[in-house]
Amino acid sequence: MRSKSNNLGSILVMALFFTAILAMAGAITFGVIQNRYRQVHQTASWQEALLAAEAGIDIAVNEMRKQLFDPDNAWKSWSKAADPEGTEQITEANPTDGEVYYTSNVLLRKGEGGQRSYSKIAVDAPPFLIDRSGEQWYRVRSLGVAEVPGGAVAAGDKVDLRLRKFEHRVDRRTGEALSKSQATRLIEAIVKPVGTFRVALFGARTINLNNHNIEVDSYDSRDDDKSTNGFYDPNKRTENGDVATNGTLIQAGDAHIYGDAATNGGTVLDSSNVTGEIRNDFYQELFAVNRPKVNPDPFTPSTIKGTETILAKPGQPSQYLFNEINLSGSETLKIEGSGDGTPTYAQIVVTGDISMSGQAKIEVGEGVYLRIFVAGNVDITGNGINNPNSPLNLQLYGLDRPTNPDGSPQSPGEMKIGGNGGFRGTVYAPMYDVEMVGGGTTNPDKSVYGAFVGWTVRMTGVQAVHYDEALTDGGLVADYKVVSWFEDVR
Repeated sequence: MRSKSNNLGSILVMALFFTAILAMAGAITFGVIQNRYRQVHQTASWQEALLAAEAGIDIAVNEMRKQLFDPDNAWKSWSKAADPEGTEQITEANPTDGEVYYTSNVLLRKGEGGQRSYSKIAVDAPPFLIDRSGEQWYRVRSLGVAEVPGGAVAAGDKVDLRLRKFEHRVDRRTGEALSKSQATRLIEAIVKPVGTFRVALFGARTINLNNHNIEVDSYDSRDDDKSTNGFYDPNKRTENGDVATNGTLIQAGDAHIYGDAATNGGTVLDSSNVTGEIRNDFYQELFAVNRPKVNPDPFTPSTIKGTETILAKPGQPSQYLFNEINLSGSETLKIEGSGDGTPTYAQIVVTGDISMSGQAKIEVGEGVYLRIFVAGNVDITGNGINNPNSPLNLQLYGLDRPTNPDGSPQSPGEMKIGGNGGFRGTVYAPMYDVEMVGGGTTNPDKSVYGAFVGWTVRMTGVQAVHYDEALTDGGLVADYKVVSWFEDVR
């Protein structure tokens, strides 16, 4: 009996021993599996935090675009508060003064187990992000947050955890206590305004180059290899003189187009002299040209009829409101700047027509940036507009007109650009029929430099149009795009 009892005791001890071994093996296996499981979910949360941050950038850019096309609803659900890192003080209510941050907490996803990912977005406009043309660039900081399942324990290799900084009890940026573990990724992007002058010639409906001696090419006033002293040099010509339409027809005729020709599902007739691509997938959103709110400077005239001198000034532009500009004979309208060529600015709104004939001309002083908005028709002939500066310095805008249900103008305005002195500037008039008139001379002083947008664009007898590639960064803002993007891993 004692021997049998001893055997049973030994068996029980051995069973307990093997049970303990199995329990230990199970615990170790469970621990390894749990750690792997936690690591997989934490890695997924880390990646999801990045997706949330990237989505936040897109959301912010969309609000910027609303400023252009739906300003009443732009930033509507956003609050004026400090940035995600709490480094700035709020002093004003205008986001473009460089001191206010528009912020928003946007829930992007609620996934398995109730785990959420969202973004905290801050947008500001610091003064150091104003470019040389006076346009404000924006800085967007988007903090992507993804809740992490599996308890307040970090899983994975130490090397990986130095990169993937999970926050389990305290938010490392604000110092606030957390109720749930989270992964955060912070992205900073710089968003630049995109101007209205993206191609050399753009006709919303058609482009007609069906005349002789027409050339369209390009140069870049910012690059010495593509210009000379910032001006066009035929020996440095580039082939980005693109022409495009939202319509279905470009009549290229005998024109030499050193660039692309693009339609919206249409045809380029006589395209043998097009050096670039022939495309039929083009579309560009038309930007509304609204009349600026102008309070004319004191003691300025209300009508220009005859020789007159007005002043541009540094900083905020001089403001002028004219019923019309009507010059004939040898009459001259001068826009004088500082005299030493330093930048000065003027803005003119014309509620009626602009007409010039005979030897009449408009002279723009050195260093002057001039924007003209016109509601009536435009006939710039005579000696035209003398602009010794870059084409970006002279911008002529045709104000919007009543439209049909399909968006076409009920009665397009007429805008004729010509003159004996050529033309150096830009035109944006999507509700106007724009015609460029010239004598077909090879004299570069009588050529046309700049970019032109109209409902229709037609060239008759003009020897050449030289597109300055720097114009892509100028003109009224028609869109925004991200130009730099990096992750702040601090």
